[in-house]
Amino acid sequence: MKNLLNFLPVLCFFLTYKLAGNDLIMATWALLISTGVAMGTYYAIYRVLSRFQIILSIVLLIFALPTIIFNNTDFIKYRVSAVNIILALTLIVIQFGFKKDIAQVLSGVKNPIPQAVWKKATLAAAGFLVCCAVLNYVLAFRLPDLISGMTPEAAEEIWVNYKTYGNGILNFVFVMVLFFWMYSKLTPFEKQQLENLMESMTGKKLPRNGAAAGDSSDNDPDHKKK
Repeated sequence: MKNLLNFLPVLCFFLTYKLAGNDLIMATWALLISTGVAMGTYYAIYRVLSRFQIILSIVLLIFALPTIIFNNTDFIKYRVSAVNIILALTLIVIQFGFKKDIAQVLSGVKNPIPQAVWKKATLAAAGFLVCCAVLNYVLAFRLPDLISGMTPEAAEEIWVNYKTYGNGILNFVFVMVLFFWMYSKLTPFEKQQLENLMESMTGKKLPRNGAAAGDSSDNDPDHKKK
């Protein structure tokens, strides 16, 4: 249900844009209204809203309302870049400015990943977000200048497609690569701690392989006695 509510605004934005004849103003209306509905439904069901959800909603208002009021689509196009820059700055400031583990700040649970590894991952994530912000800017405003014969209308459609699923795919691939890189840097005991944490947060049992079983047995006093 959570995933459906998170995806609802994106789906409404994309479908409205296509059904309304590539009308980005109408799509922005749909994004704004569906976000309000999704947030209200989420709160009604779970009785809580995360700081992240609240911040994203505020950023949406900042960029969506001027888009509608001034009938200028540039505002909503800047939103993706703004969100990525805000997230990148947040990662850097919390991790290196306040010297706090952002994973622990957000989840309230001790992060089993060593700080040396986590700091490198934080820098990589911040760099990736900045790259995404630049990519969004290029797709939103510079395609006609870079590609001969590209019309503003065609460029806008490419940006809408990127915003709807391209950006999400890039984020998913990056997160998977970063996770497996961090996992490869952990000791067997740290891997076990991370798996236990993920199971407690998701409520799902992770698949165990022979290596994992062997790792856990190395830390079992009874196993060593045998």
